[in-house]
Amino acid sequence: MPPPDGPRDAWVTLPDEGPDPTALPEVRPRDDRGRAEGPGEAALEQGELLAGQYQVVRRLGRGGMGDVYLALDRKVDDREVAVKTLRPEQLAPRLGSLEDERQAFADLHHEGIIPVFNYGRHARVGPFLVLPYVDGLNLDEIRALARHDPDRFGGARFHEFVLAYGLRVLSALDHLHARPGPRKVYGDLKPQNVMHDGVTTKVIDVGSIREEGAPGLTTEGFRAPNVPLAPPALAGASAPHDDLFSLGETLRTLSGLGIGPHSLAELGALDRMHDGDPVTAQAAALTTTPAPEGLGLVSLARALRRATRPEPAERYADADEMADQLRGVFRELRSLRTGQETFEPSPLFMQSPYALDGALGVAPVLPRWATPAGGVPPAPLHEPPSAADVAARLPVPRPDPHDAHHDGLSRLADADPAALLQHTGDWRDSPEVRLLRCRLRLRVAVRAEHAEGERPDLAPATEELRGAVDGIGRELSRHDWRIDWHRGLLDLANDDVASARDYFDQVYGAIPGEYAPKLALGHCAERLGHWHEALTFYEAVRLRNPSLGSAAFGAARARLALGGATPDTYAIEALDAVPQHSRHRTVARTATVRIAVEYATTADGLRTALTRLARLFNEHGLTDEQARVRMKAEVWEAAQRLVADGKVGAEALTRLSEAAARRDQDARDAGGRLEFPDEEVKLRRQLSQFYRALARQAARSDSPHADAVAERLLDRAYLVRPLGLWHRRDRSRPPLPRSWRTGRRPAVDR
Repeated sequence: MPPPDGPRDAWVTLPDEGPDPTALPEVRPRDDRGRAEGPGEAALEQGELLAGQYQVVRRLGRGGMGDVYLALDRKVDDREVAVKTLRPEQLAPRLGSLEDERQAFADLHHEGIIPVFNYGRHARVGPFLVLPYVDGLNLDEIRALARHDPDRFGGARFHEFVLAYGLRVLSALDHLHARPGPRKVYGDLKPQNVMHDGVTTKVIDVGSIREEGAPGLTTEGFRAPNVPLAPPALAGASAPHDDLFSLGETLRTLSGLGIGPHSLAELGALDRMHDGDPVTAQAAALTTTPAPEGLGLVSLARALRRATRPEPAERYADADEMADQLRGVFRELRSLRTGQETFEPSPLFMQSPYALDGALGVAPVLPRWATPAGGVPPAPLHEPPSAADVAARLPVPRPDPHDAHHDGLSRLADADPAALLQHTGDWRDSPEVRLLRCRLRLRVAVRAEHAEGERPDLAPATEELRGAVDGIGRELSRHDWRIDWHRGLLDLANDDVASARDYFDQVYGAIPGEYAPKLALGHCAERLGHWHEALTFYEAVRLRNPSLGSAAFGAARARLALGGATPDTYAIEALDAVPQHSRHRTVARTATVRIAVEYATTADGLRTALTRLARLFNEHGLTDEQARVRMKAEVWEAAQRLVADGKVGAEALTRLSEAAARRDQDARDAGGRLEFPDEEVKLRRQLSQFYRALARQAARSDSPHADAVAERLLDRAYLVRPLGLWHRRDRSRPPLPRSWRTGRRPAVDR
């Protein structure tokens, strides 16, 4: 319990863990400090009756708009009410009569705004408002109590509650800002004007509400820098984006991030990604409760920074946009803290169907076996996909609902880009159509690069982006994250990763609750060798939405690249978390087999690989027979290597065969059975058979190097097969490609 001169005490009951971003603790004051007599001389005396109905009990306090008194409503069961006197000079001059004023307050019916019961005038104190009496804690008192005893608010979970306060207040602000007719603003938002009473929150001090652009009270430290202080006729004149600034600064103060809005830029910089960053460590020591984990601190700082930018055009466009981003950051903070999924479809991006798995999520390609002994080894498992492939396959922004072609754009399938260009060729230009064509022309260029082996020709895509900028307008496009997103894609496709990173960084600053820019920044970090930064981004996305295979693969690659004691364990855990219902589950389970094989150094490690291989065939959807042979060849290779190195003996090999035989009994089909051998001779013979099967695959492929690959595979088959002393006449020789039988260097046998 706080000391008598400490923060006001309260009972705090935490809500159940859940994905609701507006859930808050129940807070009940333990003391009557909120009822105490306010300092200074009261203008109204105890027992005085106002309007023949409201009997004054005591003065509670003095604010910028006037004094507040506790009173009893003698006509309604002596209910407690708060009487707020309004100083005439502070009344907003937006309405011409007291009756208009009363009607204006009566129309402000919202659960997050304290209602006005009545309105009157007293001969000595002038106009007054009658409101419900709320004996809760304001956000300044909540902050003090959380700093004194963080555990009452769940430690780091408190920052999620900060976002919940923000979402509730944004709902109230949207009610003011989106009203028909002249828009209203609150004008004086600050921690003392938001009350937490039980399970509800209320914006109080409604006397500061006024029409947009009308003068009124503001508070230093929470006032946007563009709000004028003079002349008197304009002092405090505010717009909706100024309310968002005040809310952002209120939430920053509540969370304890830095010492002012300028601190948020430093806390949200990508430089904070480095492990042991001193700026982050210093900021974490000052937060109200323990700081959010992982990327959470950066995302929270960025969400509040956009609200508190000095230039109004750089702030959120409206309360709804800010609410979308706060919800996204909430989901990120919760998933990082609990390790639990907190998924909700993105309002700004469509989910990509691509796993961006590089070479990790597929069976080994045939050229893997074409490298001669002592030659260049194959690429490591953590080799990321090419920058151009990533640029063509990152999530796609949802079309602007106000665009003339919104309905048509929303119905387009992820089809062949050339076909889509033809389909939309006669559509009238709009910014969204231009952005679509930019992406389609980028994909066409990337395909041509794969086919011809040259750098992609991005000039047509760049020209489409210029058209989109012209359609939006040069000035407006400076603040449109979609333009930066497409510039980042073009730079990434051109392999200018550092420049692409800068553009995606701008997008992350504009929409910090979205996962797509974090995926893009994770890929940029991979290409630049910033593996810890890559892991930080990928983990934030993966934990929030485990179904997103691209984040799981990115996290796995980063873990493997960083090394350490057991990088394979962490990588496999990330891929195992991709759920069974995900479209990426087969490639994810394929990757776990390949990682298990790569890191197998004992019989136990080999057993793990065999178990995962059997499940891949029978439970996780790998039904392609050619891929199955390649996967078995990789596992049998590892087994043969361990046997040759003396790490798996004859007894261990027998036990592995017996365990595989038990699993084979549950196989769904013959192709799903492993039939793992129990002797080294059988192991080598089967591996030789796999190599010959792969040689046939290579000979029938379209690759210009098919013959060379096939010959290398046959060499491997002959090298690994056990020596025999006689021919087995009852065993037929596997057929070779027709060209080999005729002795000509052929065209490929199809």
